[in-house]
Amino acid sequence: MIPMVLLVGFLGAGKTRFLTQVIPAMHARGLRPRVILNDFENATIDAARLAELDALVTPLDGECVCCGSLTELMDALYAVRGEPGDVMLIEANGATVADELLGYLTMDRQLAHFTLPMQVTVIDAARWQKRWWHNTLEADQARTATHLLLNWTHRLDAAHLQRVEASVRAVNAHAVVTTTDAFADTLASLAAASRDTPLRRMGLPLAAAASSHADHAAPVPHGHAHPFASATLPLPALVERAAFLAFVRAMPPRVVRAKGFVRFTDTPTTMFVWNRVGGRKSVMLDESSPHATAQPTALFIGVDLPLAQLAAAIGALQ
Repeated sequence: MIPMVLLVGFLGAGKTRFLTQVIPAMHARGLRPRVILNDFENATIDAARLAELDALVTPLDGECVCCGSLTELMDALYAVRGEPGDVMLIEANGATVADELLGYLTMDRQLAHFTLPMQVTVIDAARWQKRWWHNTLEADQARTATHLLLNWTHRLDAAHLQRVEASVRAVNAHAVVTTTDAFADTLASLAAASRDTPLRRMGLPLAAAASSHADHAAPVPHGHAHPFASATLPLPALVERAAFLAFVRAMPPRVVRAKGFVRFTDTPTTMFVWNRVGGRKSVMLDESSPHATAQPTALFIGVDLPLAQLAAAIGALQ
């Protein structure tokens, strides 16, 4: 069987950052990462970064995989026939309702060649339960986790971190609090243990599960609605660095997350992946060697996005 991992966490918690760290650790343990990456739009922004780390990446643009993109996710998983050492990592977007998705991944008989899914929830410790009306979603994403990874802990003093840890434990007292290397060790052990088992039991004898899908019902989107919308706008081919950073920092609060590709006038041959999480002043920039077709882009995620205002601000960067 192929180990399966569902990676969830609220917008900007650091899920892709975790993947960029765990993928090299997996390679060091003889594992071959397969990644399905779901994002609101333009999942290729992060897929390009992960592909550079020698991972087999399938990007899924669109709605969260627990609803609008569920069929695409399932079709991608059905098509996988792995080799020893393969591990499937599914990064869901920040609005995903994890328990709904776990139900599909656990009960679908066409996924019997995968192990039961482990769920890693990445938590932004500095912003835990500071999501206003989205606190319930963030807590629900942690509640079903088998493993928890606390991110950005260096931003907290010891007392604040202790309060966050206690709060997380109040939501989920049973999950393993893990690290990048510890989780890579877990995956290596699971891959070794499941290597000689072709199928997991799905409530039927193994032979029946392997030979017949007649009783399989196609997953039906559950109609889960979330308040997030997304939009992509092109950036100029080259922008002045200080002006661009000022534009990103001045985004209105309704922009929960923004990211994309950018090139600067002072380094015109270098493409950067840029990220900004709402509520933070910092803008993260990472050099990237994306696909040749990638263009400077701005992806915005939020509620009632002020597109005219954002487009005007981008126009001022010309």
